Amino acid sequence: MALLATGASFAMAQVANDSLVKKIKTIKNPDSALAYADAQINLAKRNKDKSLEGRALYGKSYRLYMNGDELGALDLARKAHKLVTPRDSFVYIKSATMMAYMLGRHNGELDALKIAFGALKVAEANRWKRLGADCHICIADIYRSMDRPSQALNHAQQAAVDMKLSKDTSMYIIALSTLSNIYSQRNFQTRYNTIKAVEYMELILKKPYADKLTNFERARYLSNLGRLYEMQKRFDKASIVLLEAIDICERENYPAIAKHALNEMATLRNDQGRYQESIEFSKRALALQTDEQTSRLMQRNIYNRLSDSYEGLKNYKEALKYYKLYRDISDTITSLGLTNAATELNEKYKLDKRLLLEEAKSKLARQQRNFSVIIVFIVVIGFVIVYRWYYFKRQREAKLLAKEHKQLARLDAMKTSFFANISHELRTPLTLIMGPLDVLVNQQILNEEKRRMHLETVWRNSKKLLGMVNELLDLGKIEAGNLPIRLQKLQLLPFVRMLYQGFASAAEHRQIRYSIICSIDKDMMVEIDREKLEKIINNLISNAVKFTPANGSIYVNAVAKAGQFEFTVANTGTGIHPDDLKNIFDRYYQGNKVTAEGGTGIGLAISREFTELLGGKIEIDNEWGKGVVFKVNLPLKVVDEMPKQDDAGVSEIEEEDSPVVQGQFTVMVVEDHSEMAHYISAVLKSDYQVVTVNNGVEALAKLEGMTRKPDLIISDVMMPLMDGFLLLEHLKKHDEYHRIPVIMLTALADSPNKLKALTIGVDDYITKPFLSSELLARVSNLLGNVLSRTAQPVIADDDEADEVQDMATSPADLAWLNQVEQLIRKQVGKADLNIAMLSYDLNISERQLNRRIKAITGLTPNKYIRVIRLQIAREAIDSGKYRTVAEISYAAGFETPAYFSKLFKAHYGRDVNDML
Repeated sequence: MALLATGASFAMAQVANDSLVKKIKTIKNPDSALAYADAQINLAKRNKDKSLEGRALYGKSYRLYMNGDELGALDLARKAHKLVTPRDSFVYIKSATMMAYMLGRHNGELDALKIAFGALKVAEANRWKRLGADCHICIADIYRSMDRPSQALNHAQQAAVDMKLSKDTSMYIIALSTLSNIYSQRNFQTRYNTIKAVEYMELILKKPYADKLTNFERARYLSNLGRLYEMQKRFDKASIVLLEAIDICERENYPAIAKHALNEMATLRNDQGRYQESIEFSKRALALQTDEQTSRLMQRNIYNRLSDSYEGLKNYKEALKYYKLYRDISDTITSLGLTNAATELNEKYKLDKRLLLEEAKSKLARQQRNFSVIIVFIVVIGFVIVYRWYYFKRQREAKLLAKEHKQLARLDAMKTSFFANISHELRTPLTLIMGPLDVLVNQQILNEEKRRMHLETVWRNSKKLLGMVNELLDLGKIEAGNLPIRLQKLQLLPFVRMLYQGFASAAEHRQIRYSIICSIDKDMMVEIDREKLEKIINNLISNAVKFTPANGSIYVNAVAKAGQFEFTVANTGTGIHPDDLKNIFDRYYQGNKVTAEGGTGIGLAISREFTELLGGKIEIDNEWGKGVVFKVNLPLKVVDEMPKQDDAGVSEIEEEDSPVVQGQFTVMVVEDHSEMAHYISAVLKSDYQVVTVNNGVEALAKLEGMTRKPDLIISDVMMPLMDGFLLLEHLKKHDEYHRIPVIMLTALADSPNKLKALTIGVDDYITKPFLSSELLARVSNLLGNVLSRTAQPVIADDDEADEVQDMATSPADLAWLNQVEQLIRKQVGKADLNIAMLSYDLNISERQLNRRIKAITGLTPNKYIRVIRLQIAREAIDSGKYRTVAEISYAAGFETPAYFSKLFKAHYGRDVNDML
């Protein structure tokens, strides 16, 4: 009875433990699961309940393992094991096997086997069949990772037999999975063994066993099955199950399993000869976890696959690099000492079992066992010391590599941002050069005032473009360390006032209070590098103008005394976020905490470099939320001689807004760059009524106050306060504005930005630099569609009248139109694609299809098909994959290149040959 009571108490403890741990495992949100476990741990500590604390610690350990934090799981499993006794059978054994699993994956196979065999001994002594099977499976998995499949097979088969007799389905599934992994081991592989491995894994993923699996387990078994299919050269099946496993892992955040599945995909692509794809999958796998969080066996396999793939690409340098990494790990796994020690541990377990049965018969056998234990202990301690030294050495190296990788990633991100922004900064002046030149070349009759206005726009923007190029060249010279100082004599006060005055109109345009205080002798002559001083002052004032909001203030103070020149620029506004302050003078750096309008991220860096090159220093006084002050101190060499007067250059003539010509249509231009807005207005105002605003916020406010809404909106993307994407979202969600067609006009020419705009619902997308003819053609086409859409249709009867009345464009209409576009794109290769084919595929009559497309777009179905074909042609040109007009016309479904060229020029306003 006492024995029965003890067994019952153990069973009860196991049920309670299993219930708490299961709850922690099954909470879907990882953070919620960990928070619940922490709450249970704190409750146990307050009540001094070690049993509850141990259960909660183990549950959290398992959850960390699911999340890919294997070292964290190991640490918590150790703490749980210390707290519980064998009376808490479930946690006592499970925490031990968790320690063994994690140590086996991280250079600790000997310690892992010692812990697992110890747990097995306790389980067998107490006749815990299920937990004993868990220990057998753990030992089998460790031996498998050490390339000892024969020893692993014995333990896995024992677990499978025990669990089948016990009718324990969940443990039987785990045992079958382990057997499958062993039979598919590379050095244990035969055709028969591979077939058995596949059968076991397919059996697990079929009913009734599949219904018992969690998402975590299903992803793990799918990954293993994909590996087996790949070994059988069943590549299609392997690809399907591996991609399903990767999808589950990414959706549920299982990095350890995802890493395994990605490695198997890399193996599959390598075997198919698709080496570049194999490399990409391998590098995705490496990026999922740090080295210390990853199994050595997994890391070895990934390096081996990378070596094979680079060899396939004949990149022998990279192949050798990863082969050396592969060999380093392989040598540690297959070292003779490790193999011998593992064998001794296995023999110790067998010997312990035999001695438990024959202890009364043989005292000598007991002495031999004790002697063996001492030898093993000495060997294990020696290996533990060696491996701990090796582990900590690798850990230090990994931390250094991680730090270096983080720095390189940060630099790469900064440079990527720099190139994106410099593209925007360069394209704007290019547009303002090419556009007016296009007008001058193609328009025969042009009065002198307009001709001069266009030439002055070209001149100003040419100088601006030259200044940008010079800044980039200066940056290269600074990095090379060969930027010379060219001293010139200049009269300081007029020079400072001239630079200050250069930003007065920009400040006035942005409604900024702009003032200067100069404490400089009007006759003071100094010897200094004029060009570098000009760039320092210009960059500081330009930066202040860019980040000062409307109705803000900029204060400039210049003081020259006692051989020192102190120049200060202070502006109100948000200032610089504390997180950005330490990097504000770094090259390519742009703060992420405040909204800026473009920029290259090199202006302040050049200012500091030039200041230090001239022997001075630059300081910053920042108050987040209120403003920022930049102060430059430079040494001055005062001279007496007056310099020769240089030409001041071409003076700029202030432009006055010419009266707007009233037209049939009204076009709103949303552009923060004043010259660009003026240029677009000049192109359009002869044919349309033009309204200009500076940003998205002003555009929405203007729309609210307009009795007659604009027929078309042209918007830039990069603007302060509200960018073009956000404005587009507001317009398309508004009940009244969503029908207004929108053209995006920007320098962001990359596909993701185009895709984002098209997804939101933009009607057309023009990339800077552009020609006036192109802009006019695109505007004319869209307004023609508006006119067609608003024209009254002929009504045949009352029923049709009601149907047409209901055809006001809605989000549902736009979704339907997107479906039609996708259908057209799928069949674009058919030159005879027509309304009859579309109506059949859409299950709608030709009459209804014609009426609905006409109501939404203003185009007949055939014209709409033609517009989609032209869009596909434009995308083909932008992709760079095609080199001739014929290739592009056939790709878009046009029968003849000549007809296609004619339609393309009419739609886009540009000759297709000019774009190739």
